[in-house]
Amino acid sequence: MIKRVGFYQEFGADGAPSATAPSVRDAVRTAGEHDEDRIVAYLDSSTEIYSTMGADRDVITGDVWIPGAGSLVTDGTWLWPVELAHYVRRHHVALPAEFVTHIRDNDYTSPALSHERALEIFNEHFGRDASDDVGAQRAALKPFFLWYLPAATTVSSHALIKQLGTAGLSVVHPLTDALFGFRERADGRREPLVGGSDVLAASLADGRYREVEFQCWLAYDQPVTANVQRLDPSTQKVTVQIADVPVADREEAVAALVRTLDQDAAHCLGFVIDRVGTSGGQDWDRILAGSGEQLAVWPDIVGIRRDRLSAHPELAAAKATEYGPLAVFHRPER
Repeated sequence: MIKRVGFYQEFGADGAPSATAPSVRDAVRTAGEHDEDRIVAYLDSSTEIYSTMGADRDVITGDVWIPGAGSLVTDGTWLWPVELAHYVRRHHVALPAEFVTHIRDNDYTSPALSHERALEIFNEHFGRDASDDVGAQRAALKPFFLWYLPAATTVSSHALIKQLGTAGLSVVHPLTDALFGFRERADGRREPLVGGSDVLAASLADGRYREVEFQCWLAYDQPVTANVQRLDPSTQKVTVQIADVPVADREEAVAALVRTLDQDAAHCLGFVIDRVGTSGGQDWDRILAGSGEQLAVWPDIVGIRRDRLSAHPELAAAKATEYGPLAVFHRPER
């Protein structure tokens, strides 16, 4: 049976605890564990088995938003709401000694979780047949911004981190200089990202890691999730979940990402801006970086390398704008 932690009465996770559950306010401490950063990294890097859109305010201070609050995370033994990491990081919320020992025994590295085990935990939490609704959940529209780059080197990784910072997106927390995220090896084993921007740059350039996910910060209280996947030895895809950002701040996030692209347009292999998520079901890897496939559903903006346009007759009647090596198309007005 899965063990549960962090389901406080104030949290709004699906299948939320009753009012008789403990209050998160009673778990707040003035200081955390000596290895709190590594514990938080473990919480952040484990497997999300249920995702929600939107954000909830910090129930203790009310001054910051927590993206994805209500989502559920597991390491295969324990299950917790995604916002637990925020409260441990910011308010040093106490965790059960058994759970902390478990994290340390795992050397702060969350075990790889099979799809079957994730589904089993999902069903246990929500009910035996709850997984029948997973398809509908995954079909929910999620705004995103993605672009493709040549496979990173140490030099280009440092350059990307600098470009993000110049555009207003810090890869470490502006107040603590802490890095939050994980890196995943080809065998599915995940490791927390611990350290600073140099650790992130090395991870992005290291061919052993097929995926690296980290938080960017629009401000000290507004994280934005960036995921970098290695598609093949020569190409990497950067996906930023705009859905993480409260609606009022999304245009600011999009503008910062466009500023990042503008600093090195010559090396962009393609990009997509979809403020609603209507085109998320398309195979953008094939359309923009792989063996083809035609664009069937328009995002807001798409940039395609000009040398690939011959494979896209559906764009023949659309007006393009030059952007480095790309032709940029806006969604046609109807």
